[in-house]
Amino acid sequence: MMKLCIYIFLLILFSCKGRKEDVIGDKEEASLKIRTKNRIFVIGDINGDKVNDTAFIGFKINIETNEIECEEVDHSINLKFKQNIPDLKFYDSKGIVIKSTEDLNRDTANEIVVFSRTNQGWWNDVSVWSLKNNSWVMLAKTKAFISEEKDFNNRIVKIDNHYYLIGDNQLEEDSNGNFDKIKIKIE
Repeated sequence: MMKLCIYIFLLILFSCKGRKEDVIGDKEEASLKIRTKNRIFVIGDINGDKVNDTAFIGFKINIETNEIECEEVDHSINLKFKQNIPDLKFYDSKGIVIKSTEDLNRDTANEIVVFSRTNQGWWNDVSVWSLKNNSWVMLAKTKAFISEEKDFNNRIVKIDNHYYLIGDNQLEEDSNGNFDKIKIKIE
């Protein structure tokens, strides 16, 4: 009888311990589904102080779906900078990529090219921004079809001492089935 009582006691002890570990495991798994990440971009000297600047976005990502979790109602992404540079907010954006570029408007500071992913598949809003008097000014904007990393490159061209932002025409295709290119003069 004593052996039976010890056996039942051990059975209860180990089964409770197992349940407790399962509950803890479930809580840990639920908390690991969402992670906060920062993405950092080196963008050159955008405020003219002769020091390279950085931009970053902080976002929460769902580990299971690999999608960004939007906390704000307007689904905006807030691009932040170091060294007292004001934030730059993009509304209805599902992701941001920033590329540094040279000084396009001859103000002794670099501009940035921002690719903001829209809800239209592979299409991005592409815009060029300049920091003037501690405020952001958009110099040009267009759409671009982005499917690979190389599609982010060569979006700024210089023709006859003028810079242009190159985009894609959503409505027109060339004879090879590629989207016709659009040139937007950067002012």
